[in-house]
Amino acid sequence: YILIMINRIHALILAAGESKRFGSPKQLAMCGATTLLGHSIRIARKILADRVVVVLGAHAQLIRDSLAEPAIRIVENKNWQTGLASSICCGIQALPSSCTAVLILLCDQPRLNEDMVRLLVDAWMENPSRIIASQYHNNVGVPAVFPAYYFPELLMLKGDTGARHLLRHYQDHVQLIAMPEAGVDIDYTADLAALNEQPAS
Repeated sequence: YILIMINRIHALILAAGESKRFGSPKQLAMCGATTLLGHSIRIARKILADRVVVVLGAHAQLIRDSLAEPAIRIVENKNWQTGLASSICCGIQALPSSCTAVLILLCDQPRLNEDMVRLLVDAWMENPSRIIASQYHNNVGVPAVFPAYYFPELLMLKGDTGARHLLRHYQDHVQLIAMPEAGVDIDYTADLAALNEQPAS
């Protein structure tokens, strides 16, 4: 039964942003031995094998050329300028009809690791009707697992709100997992430089 469930959850990695504040495509910025996007892909693939969709937008061709991951599915969001919501829509539309839940990941949370993200997936398998979300600082956000029941709502998101609006709206149906590491994201080159100088945990 567990095998059936894990085979029906897919990962969706949002990597369509322009990285304006970063100054170059941060998806391709090196963090340790891999790129920021490569780090997210590696985590997703370790947990969900080939059930990984990556949404590209700005710099799509450049990033696509850098990916040596034949098993992932790449979709291109032509409306990436309208904000994060369009990438979520694009990714949800690319999922197969057999998909019963989606794990949404960003490409700039380098402190996350496989064990942390697996906690979210395991929690969903124990409570498959619940949304499982990360809690960090005073925020609730991604990575998060959304059951397919919420896909129509994810498809209706607009602008740059992302999924946080849904997490607030359905807070009674959300199970939170403390994940302070998810609060470390990369907006500027200085953020990445500081992170790369820290000893690996």
